[in-house]
Amino acid sequence: MFNGYSSAYSSATRTSSDIVLYISARQPNPPVPFELQDQITPAVWSSRLSAVASCTAHYSKPWFERIWVVIGILASLVVPSVLYSVVYDHMNVRNPDGTVDFSRLAESRIMTFALFVGVILLFLAPIAIWKVIGRQQVRRLTSQWAGADRLNYGQNAASIWKVRSPGVFRDSTILTISLPASMKPTSFNPNAYLPSYINSAPDAAVNYYYPYNGEPGIPRMSVVGNVPLYVDEKRGFEDAKV
Repeated sequence: MFNGYSSAYSSATRTSSDIVLYISARQPNPPVPFELQDQITPAVWSSRLSAVASCTAHYSKPWFERIWVVIGILASLVVPSVLYSVVYDHMNVRNPDGTVDFSRLAESRIMTFALFVGVILLFLAPIAIWKVIGRQQVRRLTSQWAGADRLNYGQNAASIWKVRSPGVFRDSTILTISLPASMKPTSFNPNAYLPSYINSAPDAAVNYYYPYNGEPGIPRMSVVGNVPLYVDEKRGFEDAKV
């Protein structure tokens, strides 16, 4: 997967058939990918990304979720440990003669394990249900867009939108747009995403070795690549007799 947009925008990558956007509230939305510019206007693109961000934001409270999960993990370890001795004594695991009743010991451990599972469900089930509801809302939103695109462009020419809502330890929303076969670019397309080692930004540390690199605005001299072309480049050969 190759980087397709500037780092000033939300992170974006792509494969041969998918465009993957990592949308973050801390960065502006990326521009419309060139594959979709014939179908989606900038206004529609912006409204869709804003709708995705708004919908996922209602079901994502990162710091609250993380604190809640950490408290749940600690409680699942502390509560069974503290109550194990209480359950052990209440079950009369040791007989008056000092022998251990293994059936009661097994029951006490089963009860302790049940406490462990119960504490985990108490803390994690509400977040899990909340996340599932959020994913259903986003899925309903993308289904509406898919239906509208199929009506406008046909069954085989519409792109497929999929959204992964933010997780407990992931703030960004992952938007995957699957392109139909007719919209997949080739490597010969002038807008194709090239590997970083081909289409990378110039390294400031090597500017000294490339004094004729192009600069913004009016160029300093006529160049082809890094080779300067002087007006009198052939004067040295005027004396040669052929």
